[in-house]
Amino acid sequence: MELFFSREIASGARELDRQESGHCIKVLRHRAGDTIHVIDGCGNLYKCRIVSADPSATGFEVVSVVEGYGSHPYRLTMAVAPPKNIDRFEWFCEKATEIGVDEIVPLVGDYSERKVFKGDRCERIIVSAAKQSHKGAVPSLAPLTPVRELLKRDFAPGVRKIICYCSEVEGAAKIHIREALASAGSASGLAGSALPEFVVMIGPEGDFSREEMALAVECGWQIISLGDSRLRIETAALAATAAVYLNCQ
Repeated sequence: MELFFSREIASGARELDRQESGHCIKVLRHRAGDTIHVIDGCGNLYKCRIVSADPSATGFEVVSVVEGYGSHPYRLTMAVAPPKNIDRFEWFCEKATEIGVDEIVPLVGDYSERKVFKGDRCERIIVSAAKQSHKGAVPSLAPLTPVRELLKRDFAPGVRKIICYCSEVEGAAKIHIREALASAGSASGLAGSALPEFVVMIGPEGDFSREEMALAVECGWQIISLGDSRLRIETAALAATAAVYLNCQ
């Protein structure tokens, strides 16, 4: 089943944009009367019937709606410092979307090599990955955010704040991600039916600075390890994404 994307469908729009229309009519050769499926990026799947096979503005009518299409039983924000090679960050965004993530926050820290981030191409990759992996929700992509700003952000009660760090921090406990996720799952089970929520931070090539880690401890972030292997940024980020996914199934 091929999926199309229209963020405006939820507010009453009944046309695909030029790019989606061209793919629908010129590439897939749909015609008036054909059934297509459209996601709105907010978790809903719309079964639609084409009423106007225009390759620049395909018109349709909604037949039915499925809520929570392709959803996952948790909420996950992955805050990751983009590496110097931006292709690797784009690869992470694609694969994390396929697995299950709700928000991606590119970070800039004390040791970041990449200080500038333009998200247009990344957003297109995320939308494409959501359609390919049959997700009704499209993860949001935040603007480039300073590490210290995210560390000090007020999150809702119950959100598990996790920061991955290679070294030890004096006076602070460091546990394996399995242990952190297991304890988070137990806590969420006691809280009722609310989905467990996680924010995971992955630092740049030089990792987080000592000053950033001291702030993380002060702000109540749990320091975790992903194991003995030394991983690239995008590998570590995807490993953490998969760990949350597998823990919450």
